Amino acid sequence: MSGASTQRIVPFYGDELIAVQQPDGNIFVHFGRLCENLGLSRTGQVRRVQRHEVLTSGLTTIEVQTEGGAQTVQCLRIDLLPLWMAGLHASRVKDDVRPKLVHYQQEAAVVLWQAFKPQIMAEETSVVVADSAAIQQIQQIIDMGYAIARMGEQQLEIQRQQQALAGRLDSAARIIRDVQGHLERVDVRLGVVEERLQPGMSITDEQATEVSNRVKALADLLTSAHAGKNHYQGIFAELYRRFGVSSYKLIPQRKYGPVLAFLEEWRTASTTSPGDGPPL
Repeated sequence: MSGASTQRIVPFYGDELIAVQQPDGNIFVHFGRLCENLGLSRTGQVRRVQRHEVLTSGLTTIEVQTEGGAQTVQCLRIDLLPLWMAGLHASRVKDDVRPKLVHYQQEAAVVLWQAFKPQIMAEETSVVVADSAAIQQIQQIIDMGYAIARMGEQQLEIQRQQQALAGRLDSAARIIRDVQGHLERVDVRLGVVEERLQPGMSITDEQATEVSNRVKALADLLTSAHAGKNHYQGIFAELYRRFGVSSYKLIPQRKYGPVLAFLEEWRTASTTSPGDGPPL
């Protein structure tokens, strides 16, 4: 992966989507432009993303080139685009925007990823020439992940129509959880294949267990002092935010030591101080 960012302007059903691939390989979409295309309030959607413990980890500010020159704007990582769009209700947008929203939910993430696909595959091939079978497996997992996301979005649209007739919001919530579960399992499988290509890139199962045990011990300590709050979930959310991961099993080896040190520092601070928040 080169040290420079790569920007693409992708035509999409009469709109333009601005996407940037960072030096670490992650691809982000201009979030404000996305909201504008769908007639949504950018401020309101940013607040919704920031309240979501998974989506907020993929929201960041990046410099992009626009018609008015270089601007620093908020961008969302494209692997989280299906999850964000799953929360947009077609029944709550204007009639003239509804067909466009369905197109975005079904195709936007795939179209953006394909805009960078030749560059991604070329870089992967140059790094792992000797393991073409593993590269194909990664491609299959990525394609499967997007296929699952599209399938979930289609099921979600059907369910929305049913809930409009029957008023059953709980069915839509279960479908969203199912889609999230599918994507999380795909994420884990991709992590396993990456470990085969680059051994030691993510922490081992034993190290992941150690992190989980320390989080549980810290949560028990905080609960004993501050009952009535989900400390376990709060600790993981802070861990994901600080170290830029979506699962503790995907923590890079180089961050394993800092993660343990952070948890130990929090535990020590909680023992000597009545506060239940993380150390600054």
